Amino acid sequence: MTKARTPFSRIGMPVAFDTVLRVGDAFAQGGKPPLTPEQLSSYIAVNSDGTISAFLGKTDMGQGLFVAIGQMVAEELDVPFKAVRVIMGDTASSVNQGGASGSTGIQRGGRQLRMAAAEARRVLVEMAAARLGLSADALTVTNGVVHAKADANKKSSYAELIGGRYFNIELNWNKEFDNALYAPGKAQPKDWKEHKIVGQPIAREDIAPKVYAQADFCTDIKRPEMVHGRMIRPAVAGSVPVKVDESSIRDIPGARVVWEKGFLGVVADKEWDAIKAAQKLKVEWSHTKPPFPDQAALYDHIRSASVRKHEVGGKETGNVDEAFKTAARLIEAEYEWPFQSHASMGPACAVVEIKDGQATLWTKTCAPSGCPGRAPTVATMPGMRRWTPPSWRRP
Repeated sequence: MTKARTPFSRIGMPVAFDTVLRVGDAFAQGGKPPLTPEQLSSYIAVNSDGTISAFLGKTDMGQGLFVAIGQMVAEELDVPFKAVRVIMGDTASSVNQGGASGSTGIQRGGRQLRMAAAEARRVLVEMAAARLGLSADALTVTNGVVHAKADANKKSSYAELIGGRYFNIELNWNKEFDNALYAPGKAQPKDWKEHKIVGQPIAREDIAPKVYAQADFCTDIKRPEMVHGRMIRPAVAGSVPVKVDESSIRDIPGARVVWEKGFLGVVADKEWDAIKAAQKLKVEWSHTKPPFPDQAALYDHIRSASVRKHEVGGKETGNVDEAFKTAARLIEAEYEWPFQSHASMGPACAVVEIKDGQATLWTKTCAPSGCPGRAPTVATMPGMRRWTPPSWRRP
């Protein structure tokens, strides 16, 4: 059978239909590529309906990353903000971009997603150029549709070009993980003067469900035949259990002790039974000197503590001490800022399911790729972070 050849013209030259197909095959593929940092498909996907999935390896801990990252991706791809769905905290679908502490979710995670989206747009325009028989420079994009600048009727949507398939494009990965991970493509992102979506005051749709307790969290997870556990903590940090009287919880149905070196906990079939067992278990702890300063003397401890490291970033200009000598007036004051503990507002929670040789972990964390374990995960829910050790993760 002879393959039919439909001529197209690109830059004045005829382009056959099979050439167009080869361009599409070079840029896209049907099977899911490996989840590795150098693959464009690890960050951006165009769904069959033309919507965009953006995969972020960080998590939203209240910073508003769903909106901020969605704006960046929509901006670079020239699609409506509502067309972008940001999927984060799922280690089965995103690479290890480290934790989202403070603003690093946008600073570091946003930088990578922005570059990936810009590269995805470049590739899609190239695919459209081959399909339409025009040069890439003669095309522009409006709401996910690539069309000729001179004739908007000459067009091809993102969904038509690659919808439901995966990008087959390799990025220039710097071989780093965590916050240092950076994998740009050939494309340059837009100049800020061209921004139409980034910077706009878009309401966060995740706030209301959290305020009205409609969002799902770890405590909402229920799995078949699950048991409940509670950790037993010492009164003094660093103290370890020396003697445990397991008979002290014998009257609680199904309650069992888990004691391994310094770790002590209880499990039971019902959560309330686990709570009662944790309260009732008799434990003898080792005598340990409190490792932390007395709270009443905290500020004196800070003042007298030795400096572990002193570093000035960037370039030093001028001399502070000399400037004070020539100051017209000096105002001195000392302030004691309340100590803020970087700790959970409520009891920490995690759920693990081991099934068919796989383990799924749901946990609240800003760095899902750093959670311990070795087995892949299979499911996740909004509001939680899922972990699995991908094959590319460093040991």
